[in-house]
Amino acid sequence: MMTRMQLLRVYLSEGDRFDGRPAYAALVERLQAAGASGATVFKGIEGFGSSGTLRSARVFDLSTDLPIVVEAIESPEKIAALLPIVHEVLSGGIVTLEGIEMLQLVATEGEG
Repeated sequence: MMTRMQLLRVYLSEGDRFDGRPAYAALVERLQAAGASGATVFKGIEGFGSSGTLRSARVFDLSTDLPIVVEAIESPEKIAALLPIVHEVLSGGIVTLEGIEMLQLVATEGEG
């Protein structure tokens, strides 16, 4: 059964901080505390943002400011309730919202 949901995607940098810790970690903790069903952090291997500075995880590059994406899927109402947390944690970055159709697979007895 398909369910209408919303995808929250937050783009930030590995070097972004909130209260002296990585902003992505603080964001995930706060989303969990607010009752989000889940959140995932993806670390990019290369990218650039509005500054135009290319960050890369290539062998000879020692960048510690790689791109980070945090994603969460919730109902549109729940996403709206979580957005103030995103605003609180981020001092910069980009947030996108996307309407999606979610199909949740559940293992039946004898599988997986």
